[in-house]
Amino acid sequence: MTDVARRVRAGYAVTLVLFALAACSSGEEKGPKPGELIVHGTVHMVTAADSSTCWKFTSTKGKDYELQPAQVPNDLLVDNTSAKLIITPLAGGGGSFCKLGPVVTVDSVDSVNAGAPAPTGT
Repeated sequence: MTDVARRVRAGYAVTLVLFALAACSSGEEKGPKPGELIVHGTVHMVTAADSSTCWKFTSTKGKDYELQPAQVPNDLLVDNTSAKLIITPLAGGGGSFCKLGPVVTVDSVDSVNAGAPAPTGT
C-alpha cells in the first residue's frame, strides 16, 4: 500500500470517529419526528426562590429539562417518578420561569414508574 493510500485511509477513519462522537454529543436519542428527543430519567419537584413549585426532568444522560405543568400529563408530576418520554424543546428556551433547563413539551409518555407523592400544603 502506498503512503498516500495510508494517509487517505487514516483520514477516513478519523472522520468516522468524529462523526460518531458528534452523534453522541447531544446525549439524547433523536425522536421519531424532527426536533423530538427520546429521554429516560426522573421527575423532580423543586422549590424556587419565591417558594413556588417547579418541575424538572433529569435524564439518565445528566441533562435537566424544565417541565411546565400545563404541558405535561398530571400523572407525570410526581416527585421521583421515572419515565421514558418523547419531548420537544421549545424554541428560544420557551420562557423558563424556574431556570432549571430548556423548557420542553412532553409529546408522549412511553412508561412511568411512580415515585413519592408530592407533599400537600398542610
